[in-house]
Amino acid sequence: MKIKTLRFLDKEVPELIFGSLTMAPMQRNMSPEEGGKVIASALKKGLRWIDTAELYGSYPHVCFGIEESGIDRKELVISTKSACKSYKDMNLAIEEAMRVMKLTYIDLFLLHAVRSVEDYEERSGALQALIEAKEKGIIGALGISSHSTVAANVLAEDERLDWYHLMFNKRGTGLTDGTLEEQTKVIKKIKKRGARFYAMKPLGGGYLRARAEESLIWVKNHTLVDAVALGMISEEELEMNIKVFSGEPVSSELSEKLGNIEKKLFVFKALCIGCRECEKTCEHSAIQVIDRKAIVDADRCILCAYCVPSCPKFALRII
Repeated sequence: MKIKTLRFLDKEVPELIFGSLTMAPMQRNMSPEEGGKVIASALKKGLRWIDTAELYGSYPHVCFGIEESGIDRKELVISTKSACKSYKDMNLAIEEAMRVMKLTYIDLFLLHAVRSVEDYEERSGALQALIEAKEKGIIGALGISSHSTVAANVLAEDERLDWYHLMFNKRGTGLTDGTLEEQTKVIKKIKKRGARFYAMKPLGGGYLRARAEESLIWVKNHTLVDAVALGMISEEELEMNIKVFSGEPVSSELSEKLGNIEKKLFVFKALCIGCRECEKTCEHSAIQVIDRKAIVDADRCILCAYCVPSCPKFALRII
């Protein structure tokens, strides 16, 4: 494997990150064993960074994958995220991540899906917990993830943050505000002060899947990108992504097979009670409750699945 590497603290790891969202209960709902075997295969093939989050529910998958691979934990970068706001809850989130994934430390911990500057300020207690954990050596680096260009532009100046996980693809698909040009300026600001950036949704949540190879090449070759997180659920996806990031040709058969796989947010109408929790959660205004049933605007939905756990009746699924 000839994937370009980057320095993460004291480790040298490939720039292709294994994203665990798509295999998790919020999307494909693979079992920890089934998903973990794909993770293990990725690690055996040379990938070394796994990205997860408390919200995803994929900690068991990550744990199984690491154990199944036999790769020394010291070689790996594990990044996770939590949307907790209080000091107490964030400490509990840190403890849970380490317990379920059987870790003694976490390489990178991010505040998850920061929506605005006000939202960030409300998480001051959670950030303080992360800062203290970093000082104790429990966490290696701190960061935020966000779909908002406006929020990221302000938070780019925060010296306490080491890494930013932001929406970045060739069409700007998935940004809740701002344009690709404006997002690029924000990332330049982040890099100028010496912080790092890894790209989120390089395929726009699936909307660029028909031109996946071209879209991935655009992201991986971009001078501002340190690393790219990609959700993977199969050996075929793993094979294609490794080939693209290694600069190897992808067969037309494989490209067409993966390009034809469609996903959508599905509402089980019989279960939906019209409570509007999904509508409140969606940052992209992709869900509206009409006549007491949730309706999805496919043109706005980026298949992030953040609405799924908000539903008290589990009426939403990515299929």
